[in-house]
Parts: sequence; C-alpha cells; structure tokens
Amino acid sequence: MTAAVAAPAPSQATPQSASRARQAIVLVALFAAWAVAYTDRIVIGTAIIPISHELRLSDAAKGYVLGAFYATYALMQLGGGALADRFGASRVLVGCLALWSLFTALTGAAWSLASLLAFRLLFGIGEGSFAPASSTAIVQTFPPHVRARVQALLCSTVFLGSAAGAATVGWTLAQFGWRQTFVLLGALGAVVALALLVVPRRERIEHADQADTAVKAQPRWRDIARDPLVWRVSLSWFGCCVLALGLQAWLPIWLMRTRGIDLLHIGFVSAIPLLASFVGTNVAGFAIDRLRAARLKYLLTGGALASAVFAAAMLFVGSMAALIACWTLCMLAFDVVYAGVFAIPLKHFPAGVAGRTTGLINFAGQLAGAISPVVVGALIGHAGWTAAFAFLTSGALIASVAALGCRFPLR
Repeated sequence: MTAAVAAPAPSQATPQSASRARQAIVLVALFAAWAVAYTDRIVIGTAIIPISHELRLSDAAKGYVLGAFYATYALMQLGGGALADRFGASRVLVGCLALWSLFTALTGAAWSLASLLAFRLLFGIGEGSFAPASSTAIVQTFPPHVRARVQALLCSTVFLGSAAGAATVGWTLAQFGWRQTFVLLGALGAVVALALLVVPRRERIEHADQADTAVKAQPRWRDIARDPLVWRVSLSWFGCCVLALGLQAWLPIWLMRTRGIDLLHIGFVSAIPLLASFVGTNVAGFAIDRLRAARLKYLLTGGALASAVFAAAMLFVGSMAALIACWTLCMLAFDVVYAGVFAIPLKHFPAGVAGRTTGLINFAGQLAGAISPVVVGALIGHAGWTAAFAFLTSGALIASVAALGCRFPLR
C-alpha cells in the first residue's frame, strides 16, 4: 500500500461478501441508477441548442450552462464520500437520485439564464454524492478480486446511458420540446430511486472486535489527500476529463456548425462511439482485474495519449466515416483510463476509505467538467474551433504525464 494510507492488516475489518443473489440485485439496481444518471446528464449537450434559441444564449453563456452542473457535482464528491463511508451507501444513493430527479424535472421550468444555471447547479448537488456512495456499495457487497470489473460495468453506463440519451433526445425534443423532455427524465429517475433500497445500509463486518480495530485505524482526510498515488491519479483524471467532458458538452454544436448535421441525426451518430465504449470499458475492467499493479500506470498513460491523438484527428479528417472512426477510437482509449481510475480506490486502498478516495479523485475530474466547457465556449468565440481542440487535447497530454509517475503497490 502507499505510505499515507495503509492497507488493512489481516486483523482489520473487511466487508463480508454478500450472497450471489444479493450481489446480482445490487448490481442491477446500481446499473439502472447510473444509466439514468448519465442519460440525465447527456441530454443538456443537445437540448442546449433549442434552449439557447428560446432563451437567446451566447456561446459564452452556453459554456456556463454546460459547466454549471460539474461545479457543484465536484464539490459534493468530497462530502458524499465521507457520508457513505460513515453511514453506508443506501441512504446516500436513494437521496441523491431523488434530488437529482427533482432538479432535472425543474430544468424544464427554466425561464432565463439565471434560472437555468440555478437548476443545473442544484442538479449537480443532487447527483454529486452518488459516485463515492456507489464505490462504498461495491466494497460492501463484492469481494476484492471482482471489484474492478464491477466498477467498470457501472462506469460503462456513462456510455450506455449517453447512447440511449443521444439516440432518443433528438426525437423527444422534436416531439415534446426540451421542457417536457426534462420532466420525463425526472419522472424516470424517481422510479429508479425505489430500486436502490436494496443496497446495503451499513458495512458488513465479520467480527465485532475487528469492527473496533477498523474504526480506530480509519485514516483522516488529510492522510488520504496527501497520498502521492491519490493526487497523481486525481491529476490524471482531471486531464482526461478536460478532454472528455469538454468534448461531450460541445460536440453536438460542433457537428451541427461544421458538418451540417441536424439534431435527430446527431443522436444517431453519437450512439456509435458510445456503444463501442460501453463494451470497451467492460473489457478494460476485466483486464485490470488480471493486470499486475506495476503495469497499470502504463495502461493509463497509453490510454491518455491515444485519446489525445484521436481527438486531434477528428478536427482534420474529411469524411463522416473517418470522423466517427476517430471519435470511436478516442473514446475507447479514454475507456482504459476511465476503468483504471475508478478501479484504483477499490483495489489499492482499504475498504473503509473507498468512498472518500473515489470522491477525492472524482472531485478532480468533475472540476475539469466545470472548467472545460466554459473555456471551450470562450475559445470558440475568440479563436475558433482549432484553439478549442488544442485546449482539449492538452488535458489528455497532462494526464499521460501524471499517470506515468504513479507508483502502485505490488500485489
């Protein structure tokens, strides 16, 4: 283990694995919740087009709207991780889904830029604790040797949910309008919240005396934050999210302006790389469970570099087929980093800090999500799309350097 956060000794508490039936139930519930979360999140990238027409938003204002969610979402990663580690995952997960469903629905009532920003900020608060609480649920339910693939499956819902959202949002926007689309998504989230009641309410401990040992050995926030592995992984995730989340936010507008694709077809085109990434993330998760720890940094470094190369290529290819191919390869490279980053807290840190470690790492990534769309919006207005893509790819290059410096404990 690393110096600042010690791995649990044999006498320390480790969660008992749940029965296979309960593992399956928890996995299905978390999978459904994550799919809804990412469907809710992706819709704004396409819906911002009719929203901006109705509310008369400039490119800079669009950037603020696209990035607002990530500002509060990032901050809530920290509090959510601590709550989940202390009180268990179930209450945090259900509360998150209920809140974000409410504010997703209320987005449809926005009447101005200020109100739209307010609802997006509140949406981020509602969803912000979900990722670290989900990690806590995994370590409470699944044994260590399968956690990377379980986490990868849940992480892959970003692509399945995004593909579903991208493929359907154009149709729902055309049929019902952007306001009703957000209301429908909010109602869907409220239904899924009920399924999360199956998640364990508290950490399972094998013996009472071991529980006492675990409480006494609980690291503090500053111990976790100053661990070199934590902040290097955090920087890697920050850089990759500069690329991925900035691209996610602005790609529909870029496709419409530079390729002349309408709203309906943007969704279908987007579904191809997203569905490929759903498969790619799961393959990466299985590989990471079998990979020697010392080699993980090379996997992260290569994934970050490749994502930068293929993202840059998107700007210069001529045909739509070549663009989709580069986009898909960019996403598949990002999948490797995505699966690796979220497996690290579950495989290389004590179970009792899984929520806080995930929250701290994901705080860095979602902070990038708050910054990148705003910067891209400003660059488009002042320097054009080439400068915007240069900024996006620079984030992945920084990520590759940070990943190369990671030192993982031998297993």
